[in-house]
Amino acid sequence: MVDDSFLLNALKQLSSRLAEIEKRHGYLSFLIKKRFANEKLLQLETMHIISRMPEVVDYLPEKMYDPDGKGKCDFWFRLKDGTEFWIEIKMRPTNYRKPGHAKAITNGVAQVIEDIQRLKKIADKNARRFAIFAFYPIYTESYRTFNGIHLKRISQEAGKNTESSMIKLKVGEADFNLYVAEV
Repeated sequence: MVDDSFLLNALKQLSSRLAEIEKRHGYLSFLIKKRFANEKLLQLETMHIISRMPEVVDYLPEKMYDPDGKGKCDFWFRLKDGTEFWIEIKMRPTNYRKPGHAKAITNGVAQVIEDIQRLKKIADKNARRFAIFAFYPIYTESYRTFNGIHLKRISQEAGKNTESSMIKLKVGEADFNLYVAEV
């Protein structure tokens, strides 16, 4: 659970923006129907919201993790107080109620775990590191499996309990859930 008022404010704005995009364009419905993984929307909206906040003095998408350029973080920014934030962003479909897609959620969880492992390698002790990840669709009957197996694996890798979504949008019968894990 994120207790930082800055991030909570950004997540509140992101939730409103995603709800607006769904209402106007049905984009989340499209992602759910096609089981399409497209994190660019989430990356762009997150960068747009955070980069406009008055506390932010610098930001960069695709910031290199190291000078050798052997990996890039989805989004980096610095606050006026000097705190740096490194954020990896993922949006992955589940295979719930979709026969024939047995590996979709397992692969998505593995990708989130890879991002967490990259974030853990950041040496700066003053840096804050977050994995922001969305899984969709999740249905009422899916939560027991998702929370008990998949979210548990992510929480164990992050070293912190991520037990509930920070953003939950209802899209038809399904939920679009966005989670935040500080690493």
